[in-house]
Amino acid sequence: MENKKMRPGLLITFAGALLAYLIGSGTASGQESVQYFSSWGSVGGTITVAAVNFVVMFCCFMAYTYAGRHGTTDLASVCEFYCGKVVGKIFTAFAWIFNACCFFFMISGFGNTLFQQWGLPLWIGYAIAIVLAVGTAVLGLQGIVNIIGKIGPVVVTFLFILGVISAFTYFPGISNGIELIRSGEVSVLQAGANPVLAGLSFGGCSILLVAAYMSSIGKELSGYKKKYTTVICIIGAAAISVTVGILGLCHLGNIAESSQAAIPNLLIANQVFGSASGILGAVFAVIILLSIYSTFCPMLWTCVSTFIKDEKSVKYKLACVLAGIGVFIVDMFIPYATLVNIIMTYCGYTGGIVFLVLTVRWLMVRNQDKKKMVSE
Repeated sequence: MENKKMRPGLLITFAGALLAYLIGSGTASGQESVQYFSSWGSVGGTITVAAVNFVVMFCCFMAYTYAGRHGTTDLASVCEFYCGKVVGKIFTAFAWIFNACCFFFMISGFGNTLFQQWGLPLWIGYAIAIVLAVGTAVLGLQGIVNIIGKIGPVVVTFLFILGVISAFTYFPGISNGIELIRSGEVSVLQAGANPVLAGLSFGGCSILLVAAYMSSIGKELSGYKKKYTTVICIIGAAAISVTVGILGLCHLGNIAESSQAAIPNLLIANQVFGSASGILGAVFAVIILLSIYSTFCPMLWTCVSTFIKDEKSVKYKLACVLAGIGVFIVDMFIPYATLVNIIMTYCGYTGGIVFLVLTVRWLMVRNQDKKKMVSE
């Protein structure tokens, strides 16, 4: 029953869509790297955040896909599967609120990228982002996956290459960056009370984004060997943890400038590429825009489809439009870095709670199922 072999292309598409979900404006812009990883002024702190983040992501991805193999199709059913109706509804609310809040800073990140690279007024950038988000969300989930599944691997690969290349330039300055932070000469927005809680918060944010998608993967791949699902989960958790961690160390070595930039990754890209920055910097800006686009589209779908199931209805499309207008108005008054810091930190803690409960319940349910299979 569960012995179908998966084509490499299909595996890459699923993993790519997962990465596209996970890499939004915070990751691609570098704000997450700076606030979650660089801000501790410590190499050990950066590694701790990355390790905790990997554990949180992997365990929850596995829990979601396991629930999907049991027939769950959306966020609410996953939470109810593991936690019952009452607690399940609370966890569903956590995830919905986070998706809704993240949509605000994703749109802001898109506009700020256009402003920092090309000087386009913020309100125009926000408007372009809203039009793209609404226009794609009305296509429904399958249309979204078909589009963003091709973007994810490209973005992660580019960010990883940027991190590796930048390391030669900025790693030698890490000790100086540590001293600047510890002396108080450079002030950095910090996400979390310590590196462990930062990792829990960062991972908690990520798992709240992909619950519905990962459960759908679990259901769709129920006829395949479980190892393929595990591989997808490992790729998603490892790619994000390693890539953002390396970039965090690069920003630590350039902390005086990175802490002041709205889009830190774009800053170091332009510095590292040197004379070629006119072309490569622009290419990287486009990569950032694609990564943000690949995340805010499914976010809008998640928020609206929770209440309006019929993706082809006028009501669904109208809700997408009204949501876009509301976000545009709010983003005009709140800075991007502030949105990232507040939303990611506190919503991430709720995600940490979800991680602890779901992981324990996943292990319990899986163990019960194994005993049941043996007895039968």
